[in-house]
Amino acid sequence: MAHLVPDAVAAVLAGGTDLFLVRAAWLHWTGSDRAPDISYGYSLNPSVVRGHERGIVALAAWAVCLTVGVAAGTAAEGAAGLALVHVAAIFTLGSLPWMALHLTIAWFNWPKALVPPHRRGETGSVTEWWRQRATRDKGADGGGL
Repeated sequence: MAHLVPDAVAAVLAGGTDLFLVRAAWLHWTGSDRAPDISYGYSLNPSVVRGHERGIVALAAWAVCLTVGVAAGTAAEGAAGLALVHVAAIFTLGSLPWMALHLTIAWFNWPKALVPPHRRGETGSVTEWWRQRATRDKGADGGGL
């Protein structure tokens, strides 16, 4: 029983993170002014931050699947090897598609059904980067003269 304590603590901490992300997703979805700004330390580019805010719903779903996988892995730790394979399959099939959806929303603003309604008209961060690059390159060669 003592060896389960760190896994149980990890599941509880992940559940707390899930509460924050689900609340943030709800506030972003409803367009509330109380929605937290999602800023990541690796990028100061505002289009990247906006992309992660657009994809918060898929990110919250991914975190919930991750927590369920950790909790199920904790519960199945003493079980036979086949139970652990089932837990890994549920985690993989549940969480990887949500992470892929988060990235496609952040980069391309697609699929629109998972983007908060008031942000569906925005461009994705990759599209915005591509347009800025094309504008910068066009200005560097003198406008094609």
